Amino acid sequence: MRIGFYHSCWNHWNLQKTFEWAEANRFSGIELHGGPKYTFADWNELANGIGCSGILSLQEKHDMPITGIMFGALPFLSPSAEERRRAVETIKVLLKAAARLGIPVVSTFTGRDPSLSVEDNLPLVERVFPEVVEFAESCSVTLAFENCPMYEFWPPVHNVAVSPALWREIFNRLPSRRLGLNLDPSHLVWQGIDYVQAVHDFQDRIAIVQAKDTEVLERVLRTEGMMTCKWWRHRIPGQGDVDWNKFIAALHDIGYEGTISIEHEDPIWSGSDARIEQGLLQAKHHLEQFM
Repeated sequence: MRIGFYHSCWNHWNLQKTFEWAEANRFSGIELHGGPKYTFADWNELANGIGCSGILSLQEKHDMPITGIMFGALPFLSPSAEERRRAVETIKVLLKAAARLGIPVVSTFTGRDPSLSVEDNLPLVERVFPEVVEFAESCSVTLAFENCPMYEFWPPVHNVAVSPALWREIFNRLPSRRLGLNLDPSHLVWQGIDYVQAVHDFQDRIAIVQAKDTEVLERVLRTEGMMTCKWWRHRIPGQGDVDWNKFIAALHDIGYEGTISIEHEDPIWSGSDARIEQGLLQAKHHLEQFM
């Protein structure tokens, strides 16, 4: 296993600066944000082979692989046929760019039709994603569903692949080995899901791991209840309620040899580049003791 980071916290940094910082601080991979918030990569051009040599050179120069591309909030299951079409075309561009650059994983959410129950969205997953999975197969790139519920946003339109029960349903409907998980234990903690058991149960589907923690705020829960989604907050690994020793031990146990990609969304270690850097380095230091 190696420790990298998901660079969405550095969307204002160009690729050169990001790679230099990663190498200087002894990270072992970068998961790139594939959405429009990141203006330093033209994914359409990269999908057509334009500009690939520069990114490939950066990886070689800094001995720093790009471990994945992540773009979550795409409306794959929108009631609008045009929105669904654009979402599918967007993820195909990222898959094609990943193939050009030798990037093994492209991660996203399933999307969701908010007018339907989670269960009633499953037939939509089965209808929309075979085309995407087939394209991923043709690119020899793994499409991974990240498991963030996005319930704190309204309407909850972003994801159905949020729990082991739902992963099982999705994989039963879409059995391709080019479909997997971008597993983030922080989203399982506040749902009350056993994240260690999830590693064992879905060991053959884990394409990449994101390392983010969740701190349960008991004082808020006691007064505001669970429906507000204010009773937990994301933290850097080591400052929340994930037992990283047990989680990483489970990854060792199943023989996972991929990337643990730190995702920095900690409000305490935010507000400036210096604070974000400090948060990422503290997270890396905490994880290293279990590697």
